[in-house]
Amino acid sequence: MPVNPLEWVRFESIASLNPLLDEALMVVDPQAWFVARSRLTANPRSLIRADSLDETALYTMETASDAWQGIKRVIGLGGGTAIDTAKYLAWRKELPLILVPSALTVDAPFTDSVAVRRAGRIHYIGHVYPEAIYVDGELIQTAPAHLNRGGVGDILSIHTALYDWKLAYERKGEAYDAEIARRSASLVERLTLNIRDVYAVNEAGIRLLTELFCEEVHLCYLAGSSRPEEGSEHHILYTLEYQTGRTYLHGAAVTLCALMAAYLQENDANALWAIAEACGVEYRAILDEVGDDALVNALVHARDYALEEQLPYTFLMETPITPQRAREAIQWLKAFRPLSARPRYGSHSSRWSPESGLN
Repeated sequence: MPVNPLEWVRFESIASLNPLLDEALMVVDPQAWFVARSRLTANPRSLIRADSLDETALYTMETASDAWQGIKRVIGLGGGTAIDTAKYLAWRKELPLILVPSALTVDAPFTDSVAVRRAGRIHYIGHVYPEAIYVDGELIQTAPAHLNRGGVGDILSIHTALYDWKLAYERKGEAYDAEIARRSASLVERLTLNIRDVYAVNEAGIRLLTELFCEEVHLCYLAGSSRPEEGSEHHILYTLEYQTGRTYLHGAAVTLCALMAAYLQENDANALWAIAEACGVEYRAILDEVGDDALVNALVHARDYALEEQLPYTFLMETPITPQRAREAIQWLKAFRPLSARPRYGSHSSRWSPESGLN
């Protein structure tokens, strides 16, 4: 039975790492390191700045012999790039691994695979399991709130991913587990019942998002694939990043892509929009940054990208998305006004839509 990553999580201060630093190579995001440094009384034996997930750059770090003398452990501190860099190095060097997310922007600290880029395209390689994942609430709260709020993107993606998984079962006879799908959908439900804490980025919200990530990853382990969480919305994002040659803040970007995918799937998109809004996901910043033309291009060519990369079957493989249909999805999203005030949520409600008033 696959292990739930929650078994590795320690809701503790990173000060607990002090006794381990003398023999550790620490991979850091510079901003996270600046904040964390005041909480540490010891120095790591070696320090590496994480800048890129390009596989060539990662290989250079791996083979830099002068950085590995006396190293008995790898510690990753920061966001997704630092986390995946640390995972790659620990996997390749067969060293114990500790992960310390500085913000809950993505589920990467809790997955066993490593995200790398080859010629601008994302690939997942390897299997690596940490000895511990430190979730230090005070450290996480020092990050801009929108980074943590955006982390729900990898939970919201369940909504569109499950649609695609069921479609693949119906169209292609792909293996499908209705119980795992039900449990995955319940994670979105649990999120909606606790939106107040997620938006506040308080201790309860940090613990909740950690537990949601861990359960989502565990369900993917049980399914034997990322089907319970990843589908067309991630494929659209991969296409966008490949075409533009840029990487975007994952949580907000995958939320944007999930909203467009839900609209094109005709899959209760209004309800998904309401949850994203209430959580405070700043997907509009990605929308403005990317621009309509690039988004249209990504939506139109996501099918080609998925076929070239032999990605799992999704609604993208059905009727091709035309430029007109792509612009319709974008305009649908732009037509919604941001919520002027965050609504109050309670356990009495489980269904969200703009029309319901979100009360």
